[in-house]
Amino acid sequence: MDETAPTSSSILEDGDYHEVKDLSVSEVVERCEALLKKLDDENFSLISRDKSNQTYCACSDGVKRYALKDINKCSKPSAKKREVIRYIINVVIESCEQGKRPMFEQQKISNSALDDICCAINCSRSNLNIDASARGVVGGLLSIKIGKYKTLCTRRDDGEPIPPFMHSDIILKNRGAKFVLVVEKKSAFNTLMQDKFYVDYPCIIITGMGMPEVGSRSFLNVMSEKFKIPVYGLFDCDPAGIEIFSVYAAGSYNKSYDNVNLTCPYMMWLGVWPSDLHALKIPCQDLTRYEIKKVDLLLEKDFVKEYPTLLEELQLMKKKKKKANLEALEKFGRTCLSEYYLPYKLKYLLTDTD
Repeated sequence: MDETAPTSSSILEDGDYHEVKDLSVSEVVERCEALLKKLDDENFSLISRDKSNQTYCACSDGVKRYALKDINKCSKPSAKKREVIRYIINVVIESCEQGKRPMFEQQKISNSALDDICCAINCSRSNLNIDASARGVVGGLLSIKIGKYKTLCTRRDDGEPIPPFMHSDIILKNRGAKFVLVVEKKSAFNTLMQDKFYVDYPCIIITGMGMPEVGSRSFLNVMSEKFKIPVYGLFDCDPAGIEIFSVYAAGSYNKSYDNVNLTCPYMMWLGVWPSDLHALKIPCQDLTRYEIKKVDLLLEKDFVKEYPTLLEELQLMKKKKKKANLEALEKFGRTCLSEYYLPYKLKYLLTDTD
């Protein structure tokens, strides 16, 4: 897309703070129709979502996240993207008027176009009634009620699928959890569920199975807002694991227009820390040259600079050039994660913050 000077094509008024709002069906239709008319303007442009238009700043709730910096920075979409946007908008309008969920021909839509539409009309995907599919799972002291059906999240060691759409008929109930534990990998999640970690340490356990998609991030955001209990994060001790933590806590560039609904800014990084590798004699490997460059990029992020522990630990990672994954803890036994490492880290973290 070509960068352009600001034009009158934006749905938002100049000076508006760009943070998505919860729109009614009639508001969605009205804004979609307005956007549809603007598509025929040869000077039509969209709010730029590239990295140069991102900033780490306080949002409306006073909490810092990655957000769009300037709604007046625009870019012209290609003719192909215009047609994709036109197709999506027409389907959304029709489905809203019929009270149905949009049914798309998958080859005709793209996540980028959906994000551009949401950004332009200032709403989240849920307002378009489009599922934010989640591949993540949840377990522990939580019940999920969808319509007439209720699920207890302790019944399966492999977890319950995260609901793909956080609409009004989904009811979440805390069954005695004192905190939420987010783990990077499904293997670690399975181990904790099999060991019934949530019995001795009452908690809800969730994994996005690697880099989390919108569905898992939205679900965690809803839980943290609803239950008001601490959220801890457990990730591999490598640049990828730390980047995943930052996405949960501060958001991603791609979804900067909606990060206020997709982040858990008070999540505390539980580990695995680079300092743990030496202190606990965890088996480790050398960082690759690519990973060392990734560490340098992470050190430049504002989120990292304002998180003292994370900054210090990343500097140590760069100095030692070592990494380790969660599976390395199995050297000390299959139950090391649930019986030793996590109890040790929770005690350390809680003692340190008292």
